[in-house]
Amino acid sequence: MANKNLPKDSLKKDEFIDLGEIIKVFTKNKKWFIISFISFVSIGMLYLLMKNPVYEVNGTILLRQDDKKSSSAYSSISALSEITDLGSMMNSSNVDNEVVVLNTRQIMTEAICKLNQHVVSKAWQGLKRVDLYPKEPFIITTDSLLTDTLSIPIKFTIKPTGNNQYLVKGKVDDEKFQTTIDKFPVTIKTPILDVFINQNPDGDKSLKEKKIDVTINNPNILAVSTMKTISISPTSKKTSTITFSTEADNVKKAQDLIKTIINLFNDDAVKDKNLVAQSTAAFVDERLKLISQDLISVEKEKEKYKQDNQLTDISSEAKLFLEQMGEYEKLRTETQIQLSIIDEIKSYIEDPKNKNQLIPSIGIEDKNLIAVIAKYNELLIEKIRIEKVSSNSNPALGELSEQLIILRQNISANVNNVKKSLQIAMSNISKQDMLTNARIKSIPRQEREYIEIERQHQIKEALYLFLLQKREETSLSLAATSPKAKLIDKPMPSVKPIAPRKIRIMFILMAISIIVPFCILYLRNMLKKEIESKEELEKLCDAEVIGEICENKSKEHIVVKPHETSTVVELFRLLRTNLMFILNKPEKKVILLTSTIAGEGKSFVSINLAVTLALTKKKVLLIGLDIRSPKLGEYMQLKRKTGITNFLSSEEITIEEIIQHSGIQPELDVIQAGPIPPNPNELLMSGRLDKLFSEVRKLYDYIIVDSAPVGIVSDSFQLDRVSDVTLYVSRIGHVHKDSIRYINSIKASDKLKELYIVANGIDLSEKNGGYGYGYGHKK
Repeated sequence: MANKNLPKDSLKKDEFIDLGEIIKVFTKNKKWFIISFISFVSIGMLYLLMKNPVYEVNGTILLRQDDKKSSSAYSSISALSEITDLGSMMNSSNVDNEVVVLNTRQIMTEAICKLNQHVVSKAWQGLKRVDLYPKEPFIITTDSLLTDTLSIPIKFTIKPTGNNQYLVKGKVDDEKFQTTIDKFPVTIKTPILDVFINQNPDGDKSLKEKKIDVTINNPNILAVSTMKTISISPTSKKTSTITFSTEADNVKKAQDLIKTIINLFNDDAVKDKNLVAQSTAAFVDERLKLISQDLISVEKEKEKYKQDNQLTDISSEAKLFLEQMGEYEKLRTETQIQLSIIDEIKSYIEDPKNKNQLIPSIGIEDKNLIAVIAKYNELLIEKIRIEKVSSNSNPALGELSEQLIILRQNISANVNNVKKSLQIAMSNISKQDMLTNARIKSIPRQEREYIEIERQHQIKEALYLFLLQKREETSLSLAATSPKAKLIDKPMPSVKPIAPRKIRIMFILMAISIIVPFCILYLRNMLKKEIESKEELEKLCDAEVIGEICENKSKEHIVVKPHETSTVVELFRLLRTNLMFILNKPEKKVILLTSTIAGEGKSFVSINLAVTLALTKKKVLLIGLDIRSPKLGEYMQLKRKTGITNFLSSEEITIEEIIQHSGIQPELDVIQAGPIPPNPNELLMSGRLDKLFSEVRKLYDYIIVDSAPVGIVSDSFQLDRVSDVTLYVSRIGHVHKDSIRYINSIKASDKLKELYIVANGIDLSEKNGGYGYGYGHKK
């Protein structure tokens, strides 16, 4: 029974936390939960069987730091080893810039094309559709220029048909193509481009017997989508290492792609590093050609002068002076070399075609000028690298351009200053030389002229040897260039797959398998208008439920019999016990039974309740006051037709004439409804009804009144004046929730005395253990 000491609102709140209700929903519909559980778990297992495991592939590279000192490893070849090698690069690398270079679409596209990964071959292996790379049975290639123009992928299948023949079938832009292959290599013509197919000698031969699905993608479009799947980022701000990370179901494919990206990056970096050395080599080769011609000309002039003047040896008398003069000539030679180099550098700088070219610094002894030229070359290389991966609107390019202009102006100024210094030095040497010449007036003119020729020869020869040495050093620098990135942790997959997460998926699906049927049942219950349980009736109804009658599957209307212990009989006895507590005064005898609508078992409950009361040896009268649709006579198989309507409509009919024995129990009498009157409501307002009840109260211990449903007619309200207690029969699964509001309004307005609810049609199989009886069912 509902606890009447609690407010109804508190009872309704409990339904949100009623664990018993949740358990009841589960136990009542457990077959649906079992079916849902099996279905979702089966779906999960099928999904896991069809899903390829995905692994995380990680690799790390170390960016090498350029060291200028290391570039002079071969400087021992020359006495000018302290001169900075033009083949050296920057002292350090900007890791963030290198990440940008590694993550460009150009490198990604080149890597994909190099590995031919834009052509994807897949086949079913069991329940899984697997990427066949690198063991695909066929090598499929296309014209790269045409492939770059694809707007949509080309898809086709290669299916073996027997006898080493294959059927190629595909569709492009709703245009189908089909051909048969009986030998390899072969060219397949599609509506867009030609496809070249050949057998892969390293492929899995067993796959030739399977149907292969081929997709040819645009490498540029595929590169964009692939870039989103590969994470390239610095390991930390304090290191020059970069980490590659991606997720793939084909580990080998991911590993090859990452390695190829690194190799392409190194190739590009080596080209950038060799740019300075290559420019230097070209400059040296060009100068060697000119100096070689000058040297040959001086040697011929020297040879001719000796032949014409018959010179063979220097006069011993002038030996001392010549040695002194030699020192001055050495200084003159070195100074002249520097002036020649400075003039060449100045001409090179002033030449407009060399405006954006690297400036050589070979042979220059002025350290300040060497440093300015080296700085200029470093900034120019940085500008060239940024221009490759960035647009002209990059502010860094503008800043570098301004710095380069300033440095070029500084170089020009330094060159002029160095030249002036050398010219001053040359002037001083000439003065000293003139003094020496004055001291050797006795030396023959021929010897003096010969010395002049020899001086020119030495200058040209020294410059020629110097350029030869620098050419060899530049060649060694080109040969010794190391890659920019070193692979310190090759791409390796995770030990366990990161997807699909089997335990999580199965747990989620098992949870869904419980939630889905529960939600469906909950929504079904929310949308269903009928009351489906006694508990729901108790929670919604303001009146107390004092009894419950189980559903009766038998065809009998009278189920209560002496010595009968069936479930329905025991429930009527329980109802009788509860009713005894309500009828706690001798004058309380009349029990009115009604319902909302017909078909709720009101007459069934009335008859069997009367029989149950009669079994206690109390005198019981059952009155049929549902005079619009009488059922008592039919249910109890009574033959006499005279009833209460005859008594109410005629003064001549006595009470004794309408009372008849039930034939069921000695203590049970019945008054039938009688003929259906034309004015039933007015008839029930008759004073003879009050007279009838006044008399029968004296004769009987209990009076059961079977009245009309209150939801259809108001007849039962007319009987409230003669009743003491009202039993409102509500059939579970039949009564609407809207009817509960009507019952509550009757209870609130007190239209029927002491209103109590009898829940009819209870399914006791839902109860956990019931009452200890083997419950049956009512019809």
